[in-house]
Amino acid sequence: MAQSTLRLRSRRALPGRSRGLTLLELMVVLAIVGILAAIALPSYQGYIQKSRAKTAAADLVGLAAAVEARFQRTLAYPTSNISGTAAVKAAFSQWSPAQGDFSHSYIAGNPWRLQATGSGNLSGCVLTLDGENQRTATAGCGFTSW
Repeated sequence: MAQSTLRLRSRRALPGRSRGLTLLELMVVLAIVGILAAIALPSYQGYIQKSRAKTAAADLVGLAAAVEARFQRTLAYPTSNISGTAAVKAAFSQWSPAQGDFSHSYIAGNPWRLQATGSGNLSGCVLTLDGENQRTATAGCGFTSW
């Protein structure tokens, strides 16, 4: 019995000693977290911008299908330019973009051309797709071919 009492006393904290982290240990942990955040955050933001640009590229492919479907119904492509996502949605009612970060336009011609222009953080991104399936992307999109 005397031994168990001795063991219990040895596990208790000594008087005058506190438990927990010291200020120095806490500052080291905060510095490590700060460095990791400084490295990871720009990479993550680039990933998000690239994924939004890829979604806009997919929206253009869907819009191209809507343009071709309209041609199948009317045997003619629209002859005037259509600017702005709302106007394009009205002209091609079966098409709906997945996101609102881009402004879409239809540019008449032979061949016709579709364009998605980024806004906000994606203001340097312009994607184009024409009737001959030629695809371009500016450097601000995070990729050059799609």
